Amino acid sequence: MTTDLLSLFKDPATIETLSEAARFQAGLITTVVGMGITFVVLIVLMFVISLFEKFSGPDEPKPTSKGKPAPKAKPAVEKAEGQSALRTDDGLVAAITASIAIMLGTPAGNFRIRDIRRVADTLPVWHRAGIADQMQTRI
Repeated sequence: MTTDLLSLFKDPATIETLSEAARFQAGLITTVVGMGITFVVLIVLMFVISLFEKFSGPDEPKPTSKGKPAPKAKPAVEKAEGQSALRTDDGLVAAITASIAIMLGTPAGNFRIRDIRRVADTLPVWHRAGIADQMQTRI
């Protein structure tokens, strides 16, 4: 019966002669077959991509343009104008250095952090309260 409905579904003139239930059934069958084919093709693509990753080999690090790397960053805190020096610990400096290195795509030895300063928060109080409320209710 399924193949009969699909063969009738090909011809636009005979679609009008079908009952509502038969049209609905043919539409559902067409939808399920289309989604099934799409799902199978996506699974095949997933396996093909995973094979490409296995056969492409390990990624080689990009060579830097400089001949020698920059000196290692030292955790140093300098006084900002009009502000006292911020007390930082080595973990904070390491986290900031690692995040910058990841964003730039270079090793941490290629740059040096000279100063860490807290940026003044310019958001109004109601904005900070709204963000805090959203974070508390959605977690």
